Amino acid sequence: MSRKQNQKDSSGFIFDLQSNTVLAQGGAFENMKEKINAVRAIVPNKSNNEIILVLQHFDNCVDKTVQ
Repeated sequence: MSRKQNQKDSSGFIFDLQSNTVLAQGGAFENMKEKINAVRAIVPNKSNNEIILVLQHFDNCVDKTVQ
């Protein structure tokens, strides 16, 4: 019996069973990926988790994150 990889509903979020994470729909994941890459260009030795935590602390503002 196979498992579904993503379960979608109308709330605007996707729960990914493979990674057990909740992802936003509507391009938010791609937007966050671009922000992570922008921060990584300036601070290459940090993990994705560290970058995401700092981005969230500064309301997802790349400029404030890299200062």
